[in-house]
Amino acid sequence: MRSFRETQDRHFVAADAAHYRWATEDPAFAPVEDALLAPALAGLRFPCLEVGCGEGTNLARLVGRGAAVGIDRYLDKLRFAARVVPAARLVAADALALPFRDGVFAGVLVRDLLHHVRDPRRAAAEAVRVLAPGGTLVVIEPNGRNPLIALQARLVPAEAVLRRFTPESVLAALAGLPLAPPRVEMAQGLPLRRLVLHYRFGWPALGRSRAGAALLARLEDFGSRLLPRGRWSYTVVRSQHL
Repeated sequence: MRSFRETQDRHFVAADAAHYRWATEDPAFAPVEDALLAPALAGLRFPCLEVGCGEGTNLARLVGRGAAVGIDRYLDKLRFAARVVPAARLVAADALALPFRDGVFAGVLVRDLLHHVRDPRRAAAEAVRVLAPGGTLVVIEPNGRNPLIALQARLVPAEAVLRRFTPESVLAALAGLPLAPPRVEMAQGLPLRRLVLHYRFGWPALGRSRAGAALLARLEDFGSRLLPRGRWSYTVVRSQHL
């Protein structure tokens, strides 16, 4: 049986160019990412660090706002990000031991990372350590209580931990760190487009038709009204370094 680290490495070691294009360029899905990220990124200060930047889908949005640095442990992803987001500075590093001095960044973004590391608390502490006093921290994590996220956790071995990863898990990782009381919001109640339009397993062309897009929007709206906010798909936490 593979260890947690081996499972993560096997899933993430290679760059996924199709994922980058889907999240940043696809006319049906890129707006779903924009809707999640734009409110969260609005309060970030720069220079900004993204911890766990992957292929650069978030960096592509950050560099339009200010100086951005991305770190990732997987070199193939960093090489890809260097090509598609040349304005960003990229560093090979582990989220549990960031190679930066204390307080060097005015903003730090941590998205979809904490549930992929063995020690979320240590990763959070490192993110806060490199954040300047008064700097902004944004953490975005999937919510295992959401039915679509729970399905993902069952189908993708590297996401299995999401079955027990909740908003409380995010807050537990941040508890006791030198941060102002965090502001917690839940986003995207039932984002069917993440499943139905998936670039590999779904039918992306459906969202590019007017009728298909309208149907998915209505279903998502209905699902968001049906689900309690505590079961929405993303936990978004904002805070400031004291």
